[in-house]
Amino acid sequence: MDGPWSEGPKELLQHAVDHIAHDGDFDRRIAMISIDNAVELMIKTYLGLPKRKTKGSGPSRKQLEDASNSFPSLLDLVEEFAGERLTGVSLDEIEWYHRIRNQLYHSGNGITVEIARVQTYLSLAKTLFQNLFNTELSLVAESPIQKKLGIFLGKWGVFEKELSEKAKLLELPDHRPGAVFLYKAERGIKEQWQETKNFRNTAVHKLETLNAKDFDEPIKTVDHLIEVARKFT
Repeated sequence: MDGPWSEGPKELLQHAVDHIAHDGDFDRRIAMISIDNAVELMIKTYLGLPKRKTKGSGPSRKQLEDASNSFPSLLDLVEEFAGERLTGVSLDEIEWYHRIRNQLYHSGNGITVEIARVQTYLSLAKTLFQNLFNTELSLVAESPIQKKLGIFLGKWGVFEKELSEKAKLLELPDHRPGAVFLYKAERGIKEQWQETKNFRNTAVHKLETLNAKDFDEPIKTVDHLIEVARKFT
């Protein structure tokens, strides 16, 4: 579903990557603001697309206009009308990073932001972009850890989507992603799933404690867990 409507968010995210490469306080602030603007724009763009493009119902023009001036309301709207496209994306995390962006915007030069926060928000934004527009997003000059984080979060999104679909297929009483392992997996697999889930939370909230190589094993583990889950009957 890629098209000219996605160019705006794409350009804002590339603009953020360009500033991240300079790694100064000013550049990190600009990158964070640019990412947040991209997130807001991609949500508004998706919700405003014709129904023949989204192949589903969407908000009325009035609903979209009313929500456009409130970021939390915009998140509520995308959750309501595009919930199936949010697998692997936590709107709570996006709202948290949006609040950091607001602090930067309103405090001017009086506050800085860690590069890890900027990199994580960028990866969350990329995942959301790819989910909403159903297309891969390639940005020029991403750092090694940014690339690994993007790969990991992308795989995690696919993983959670498959788990939810599997839970429904198996008619489990709980359709949340982890239910498949809780009901079907042996202890060792459950532990692998929990450890990888914990790593995902660390990557999103404490990226500064990790380096690019730390993602190699979790990426392999996600691939392995996907194959395990597909075999459950």
